[in-house]
Amino acid sequence: MSPILANIYLHELDLCMKKICEQHTTAKRIRKKYQPYQELNMQRYYARKNGDYVHAQALLRQMRTMPSIDPLDREYIRVNYTRYADDFVVMINGSKSLAEQIRKEIGAFLQQELQLELSMEKTLITNVSDQKVRFLGYEIAKSLENTAITTDTRGRKKRTANGTIQLLVPGDVVREKLKPFVANGKAVHHNARINVPALDLLQQYNAEIRGLYEYYSLATDVSTKIGKFRYYHYYSLLKTVARKEKCSIKKVVDKYGVSVKVKQGTGTRKIFGVIYETKEGPKTMTYFNEPLKKKDKPHEGRNANGIIETVIPQRHQILDRMNAGKCELCAHESADLTEFEVHHVRKLKDIKQKYAKRGSHVPNWVLAMSSLNRKTLVVCKPCHDAIHSGTNVHSIKNAVKGKNEN
Repeated sequence: MSPILANIYLHELDLCMKKICEQHTTAKRIRKKYQPYQELNMQRYYARKNGDYVHAQALLRQMRTMPSIDPLDREYIRVNYTRYADDFVVMINGSKSLAEQIRKEIGAFLQQELQLELSMEKTLITNVSDQKVRFLGYEIAKSLENTAITTDTRGRKKRTANGTIQLLVPGDVVREKLKPFVANGKAVHHNARINVPALDLLQQYNAEIRGLYEYYSLATDVSTKIGKFRYYHYYSLLKTVARKEKCSIKKVVDKYGVSVKVKQGTGTRKIFGVIYETKEGPKTMTYFNEPLKKKDKPHEGRNANGIIETVIPQRHQILDRMNAGKCELCAHESADLTEFEVHHVRKLKDIKQKYAKRGSHVPNWVLAMSSLNRKTLVVCKPCHDAIHSGTNVHSIKNAVKGKNEN
């Protein structure tokens, strides 16, 4: 309910900001021309007229290092406001003093009309020409690209990429997301997922890469940043399966590889996939293989109902996991299914908060549940007893193993 209540209460702020934007935005439609640029343009004109094309080309290169319109035109002001729940950003084409004035007006309105206090530490004034603004997980930046030249419909060459506002994927977000899958600059297996069935493992990896791409699909550099994540993420999947089946990555690809068309050129390549049974017959699910391209609007590529058409196998996973005859904590295997039980919790977030508040060592079964994002674990009886007694699972297993050996 919190976002809904925030939208209702802060609707008054939206109305106030609409008035502020209209009040400070000037009627002038375009900025005036930048005088130093115009002077160089005139010199270039006379150089070409006199046949000095070398000097004219040098002047053109110098002109492309500066704006053609005056960025400090005081008669051209634009103010735009965007809010999502209790986060908002105000974009201003104007002076820093105007930004400070608008921030004071917002703070006064929130305090007097809504009895809310504007945090001055978090409400920052940033110049996007040389800094980036973080908003809703994205970075807002202003492009500085003087070399990208395009030709318009009239045949004139323009620097269309320079000065445009872009959405970017923050580098620290990608690094944080990669932590479970990378060590010392290389992709590694995921310990907590070794005992997970191959189909469930693939579904989980696909959910991670798809969720990250869908959220950042509006970013200009989504292909580069999420492409890096996909590279390490995919090889982590292969290494996890290889560790699970105690074989090499090559054997994993040979066993699970599904031939798909390459994105550029002709031919095919193999990508990790799993065949599963449905009512309609056998189907194949592969690792996320969609192009990582920038979208102009959110939710592009969805169906008429706004849902991504992804085939998810309908099966009773808990029964399949029980029938696998393998402990998902210690990897103990047995054909006798009576040796295994299911440990479950009411809410996954409750156990996370419980051990976070204690500040104590987090048990391996909690780490496994958190990593798998599951409320159930199929475990052998010694592991189940150790979980409920609060004893270290590995010490119990070692004791049982030693007893059996004696």
